[in-house]
Amino acid sequence: MKLGTIIVLVSFFLLELLLRKKFPGLYRRIRLPVNIIASVLALSYCVLLIYALHEVLNSSVSGGDKLFFVLLVLASLGAFAFAETSLWRRWLKKRKEDGDGV
Repeated sequence: MKLGTIIVLVSFFLLELLLRKKFPGLYRRIRLPVNIIASVLALSYCVLLIYALHEVLNSSVSGGDKLFFVLLVLASLGAFAFAETSLWRRWLKKRKEDGDGV
């Protein structure tokens, strides 16, 4: 991973911590839009992975490489599904704790 990518990720993490601690009202208001944006980005990335899988399976790549790519894509899709499910469960749990109701 490039240093710039790590810096951007750490910046977003620190911004999220700052908003949560110093501006809880603003943080509560932007949680839902941020979750929606993250879900749309993850879904679009998963669609691109599935398209890449389709292209690799229909190419002249060797069978072993195809198998490795299939396993890699399946693991990535599973990781994204788990991350998004965890994100929304945590949001629902926090919403119930805040008394917003469901």
